[in-house]
Amino acid sequence: MCGAELLTRRAVHAVVDMPLHRFDAHTHAHLFHPAQPGLIDPFLGLDFFHMPQNYFLPHPHGGMSAVTLLLADSPGGVRNRDSQGDDSVIAPGDLHWTQAGRGIVHEETPSQPGQAAIGLQVFVNMARHRKQDPAAVFKVARGGMPVLARDGATLTLVAGAFDGHVSPIARDDRWATPVTVLDIALAPHAAFDLPVPPTHNGFFVVTEGSLTAGDHAARDRQVVVVVPAAPAAVEGPPGMLALRAGPAGARGVWLSGQPLREPTVPHGPFVGNSRDDIVAYAQAFHRGAMGTLDASFSR
Repeated sequence: MCGAELLTRRAVHAVVDMPLHRFDAHTHAHLFHPAQPGLIDPFLGLDFFHMPQNYFLPHPHGGMSAVTLLLADSPGGVRNRDSQGDDSVIAPGDLHWTQAGRGIVHEETPSQPGQAAIGLQVFVNMARHRKQDPAAVFKVARGGMPVLARDGATLTLVAGAFDGHVSPIARDDRWATPVTVLDIALAPHAAFDLPVPPTHNGFFVVTEGSLTAGDHAARDRQVVVVVPAAPAAVEGPPGMLALRAGPAGARGVWLSGQPLREPTVPHGPFVGNSRDDIVAYAQAFHRGAMGTLDASFSR
């Protein structure tokens, strides 16, 4: 129970539906992009995607990270190619973190067309003083992620640190936005009290089954958003988000991090602190400063 008796409750702000968006007849995603971005700062949003065929042509990013986490039971993988020369396969359960910084171009396609790649594409902001860092790519294979068992709960530490364990990505000084990402599986009717640092914002994406979080019910393709950290919050004992699985169990991904609390101006694939930043990213892309990448397919 992670010392639940010592923890205060972390209140739930809302349980949010993830509307379905169809990119084409085969590729779709359930979307979570809050109208109030401060609720999940430093995260920007995410897409819970289902991609069986080629769809996403090479495209740029700047000032943020595009993060792919394939579900462990995804039928297929994802091939990632980028303008820095990466050409690799993201296997089920793996993490691939494209930290765009000053800019990068990438393409993601199913590694085996016809076998759906299913996972989360998470968009993470970067602090103003890191937005011009050189682009960097971080990869964590499922087998390199610490796994913790807790009273009917199995936690896989995808990124960051938790309960004395550290993910490989957190050991790289180039990683600009330290956050915690946990893949959590709950047995039927299992109860788990998830510690949440008082300085962190956080949300839980339910990918399978149903649960209650505090007094709020949530199911597959819904997101539990905790009340944001107060601006004056300081480090101290964590609060706790009480998770209780339904009769079929539950699975999902918990994401939390310390908010940047900076002006955020998103525009397509770029995230700046001002409109001038967006213009600068667009100009850098068009003059080739983010590198170039030929498409591996046409549509």
